[in-house]
Amino acid sequence: MFKLAIVVAPPEAVFKAVARTPLEEAVKVIAENGFNGVEVSLIDPKSYTPSKLSKIVSNYGLEIPAFSTGLNYLHLGYSLISLDPYLREAAVNRLREFIDLAQFFGAGVVIGLMRGRIAKGQSREDAYKLLVDNLRRVCKYAEANEVPIFFEPLNRYETNIINTVDEGLKLVEDVGSPALKLLLDTFHMNIEEASIERSIKKAAGKIGHFHLADSNRLAPGMGHIDFRSVLEALRETGYSGYLSVEVMIKPSLEKVLKTTVSTLKPVLITNIPV
Repeated sequence: MFKLAIVVAPPEAVFKAVARTPLEEAVKVIAENGFNGVEVSLIDPKSYTPSKLSKIVSNYGLEIPAFSTGLNYLHLGYSLISLDPYLREAAVNRLREFIDLAQFFGAGVVIGLMRGRIAKGQSREDAYKLLVDNLRRVCKYAEANEVPIFFEPLNRYETNIINTVDEGLKLVEDVGSPALKLLLDTFHMNIEEASIERSIKKAAGKIGHFHLADSNRLAPGMGHIDFRSVLEALRETGYSGYLSVEVMIKPSLEKVLKTTVSTLKPVLITNIPV
């Protein structure tokens, strides 16, 4: 049985494909529309104490399946493959702080944009080695704290390293940590994969988290992706975790939630109300 979540970021977030709403305001409407959880995107994981964050979400019966970290790259430049050793070390340390927070909730930590981009003059081989080495450091800490790490292949317009599911699977193999899983996202897969469904099946057993967005990065049902086919393929892999909606909030958060529910309800068995 899948559960539904949506990604919420602080209002100052520069990333647009999330609900940029104070969490305290967002959780009420999220819960009222039958969602089970909220994926929390933060710049500083210490901006909430675990007890305060727990109270915010538990008041509405919501869970936190994952914490997103990409704002640390967009706002601060923290990157696992940066040419600047300070920014690389800051990225590793910040991810450890996210792991500390995630442990309290039994949640995972997403690594998407924080892997960074291959810089001008930096070889792909050197960048990949930095990525593997630093992921091993992060995953070692994650293993000790029993927190899964969700690595997300991103499309070619957002990064120039690890764009496809095949590349993600190789990275998981090369890092060699049981803590490392893939986060697959229908928006990125629609750009990079010849078949979303075949790529999902290829990643069977390695999928730790799943993002939903339609072909135009709007809510499911506002583009052309066949979510029935996609979710049937996902079911075949044995995945039964969260489907986390990461989309541009147009025209409103409530409309995004309602459209997602109306699109997915026919193909999901969840506690979404009629």
